[in-house]
Amino acid sequence: MDLARNRLLSETEADGLMAFLRERAESAQGPGRVSAQLDEVIITALLLSGLRNSEFCGLTMGDTIVGSGESALVVRGAAARSRTVFVPRRVSVLISQYVDGVRRRFVPRGVDPSDRTQPLVLNEHRRPYERTGLYRRVVRILTEAGLGDRASVQLLRHTYGYLAYLRTGGNLLFVQRQLGHAHPRITSVYARFVDESYADLAERILPGERQPSGFDKGVYAQRREEFDCETD
Repeated sequence: MDLARNRLLSETEADGLMAFLRERAESAQGPGRVSAQLDEVIITALLLSGLRNSEFCGLTMGDTIVGSGESALVVRGAAARSRTVFVPRRVSVLISQYVDGVRRRFVPRGVDPSDRTQPLVLNEHRRPYERTGLYRRVVRILTEAGLGDRASVQLLRHTYGYLAYLRTGGNLLFVQRQLGHAHPRITSVYARFVDESYADLAERILPGERQPSGFDKGVYAQRREEFDCETD
């Protein structure tokens, strides 16, 4: 897979997008507030899971923390293609809040709002999303966020692949399984966008060494603690 740098967001851009969605959901008034909250759920879940368009549309309530109690999304498909995608707790909190609040407004008449076999995401017309409708909504939201002609569901999926590889220290197997790639060669495309010091990496191979020679262990421990807090 050939991937250009402009087809994924930088860390700064990704953080800015989530801040935009959060501020918009909190400040919107009237009917627009409900739509803004739904926008935040859709984009944040896609950005922090890497799900494909069709995979996200196929989610039921039972495929989320609502059904499993685990911070994960279950992607259904043929036996060999089904997988569990683990997501940050922030995603599951948003989904739980959406299910308890916004989603109840969109449930069709006669349907039990607590039925976990029902689609997770419903639109303002009380219908589940199909691929074209979801794609158009994502493009509109990302365009409003200032991403213009880069706006697409694939932009969010590629950004997830890049961030997952970067923030897990290059754990290729994790990223491959999360994205549902058939071969690690496909996943390895994200490594091209991560700058790594080969000299430092080489030093870490030495048995008994945890950091490159001369690395301040106190600073390392502090940064490790900060990183752990950030990824909770």
